[in-house]
Amino acid sequence: ENSFNNYHIVPNAHTKVASYASSTGTGSLSVNATYKANISSTQLAGNYLGKVKYTLVHPSTEIMPHEIACDPGKICYNPNTATALGEMGKQTVSNNDSITLYAPNFKRDGYGFAGWNTAYDYSGTNYGPNETITAPSDVSTNGLSLYAVWLPSAGSLQNWDGCSSMNIGDVTALSDNRDNDTYAVAKLADGKCWMIENLRLDNNSELSSANTHNPSLPLTNIYDSSITSNHLSSTSSVAYKATTAPDGWCNDSSSACNDQSRLRTDNTTLFTNNSATDYNTEINVYNYGNYYNWYSATAGHGKYGSNYGEGYTAPGDICPTGWHLPTGDTVGEFYTLNTALNSDAIDSTASNRLRSYPNNFVYSGYVEGSSIIYNSFRNGSYWSSSGYNKYNVYYLYFYSTNVFPGTNKASRIFGRMVRCVSGT
Repeated sequence: ENSFNNYHIVPNAHTKVASYASSTGTGSLSVNATYKANISSTQLAGNYLGKVKYTLVHPSTEIMPHEIACDPGKICYNPNTATALGEMGKQTVSNNDSITLYAPNFKRDGYGFAGWNTAYDYSGTNYGPNETITAPSDVSTNGLSLYAVWLPSAGSLQNWDGCSSMNIGDVTALSDNRDNDTYAVAKLADGKCWMIENLRLDNNSELSSANTHNPSLPLTNIYDSSITSNHLSSTSSVAYKATTAPDGWCNDSSSACNDQSRLRTDNTTLFTNNSATDYNTEINVYNYGNYYNWYSATAGHGKYGSNYGEGYTAPGDICPTGWHLPTGDTVGEFYTLNTALNSDAIDSTASNRLRSYPNNFVYSGYVEGSSIIYNSFRNGSYWSSSGYNKYNVYYLYFYSTNVFPGTNKASRIFGRMVRCVSGT
């Protein structure tokens, strides 16, 4: 009744069996063959009628996950499947170092990235993508292999109602039907379900009231107010230090700063032209997501200089229908989550808990004016739906030693990340 396209995804409560040709068991399997599930020959005769529940198929193009040795003194980041795109370099580390892990530069269609695991079959320790860990005491000799944890999509994000059936700490994956991108989702310590990956919605997707949380459409183009569209406007994702339109980020602090978004990476070349030796935590990180100014993040509700005053909460945003931007200030959802995780602490421990599995916030930085992307791999910066005045908005901000849990305020024209929370 249920099928799994990876051997290790079959729940442990069920017998895991695989075959090559007519043999049974879980021995060495050729990667140039078609695999299928076999019923275990140890079961008593007659026990199978109506009881075959799980079917497992390994396409001939798929290499089964397996243990991969790492170089001494290195952390090796493994995609853990042949169907993932992207490459990552190795991270140099010494015994017992305090080390912040790299966020993934991998993309896998139909799967959400849920974190790193110390075992290829997910039986080890889970880590968040930018979690700070203590390196093993033998890493200088044996290295450390980490494996991407992939979860297959279990349905649509739009109007999803599965949060109530999950326990705190449970993780699943759901797809956005606007672009079919898949995100890992977890029920966190505050009892709410959050996307645990940053939104990557780009300007190719059509927004509507059926797929987006109460958008104000059409959106006004950042550079030409005569152009309106139900698509996000996008600056060039290639020019990291652009200063003029259409590549530059709006920085004139005027009411002309309308819809604007920027891809965190140039997705047309990221997975084909980069090499592991060129991996850069500043720019080549798919998991960091896309930047949006507040007008874009609120799907047209939060224009710079509009008359939305203190206490205003945007009535809509670019989250999928049934999801929303977290609220800010000391009564907001960012603050509540941080309190549930850290009992109001805002120190280095609080920062690392936000970055730990399954919370998985990342150091994605932000865009200010027309200059470069600031402080990626140094701080995290996420929009709330709560305005402070007609120019500034509350947002989540954290770095290695401190957390401002939705209590900092900054201009609406900045480019920040979006995380969505389930519920209207």
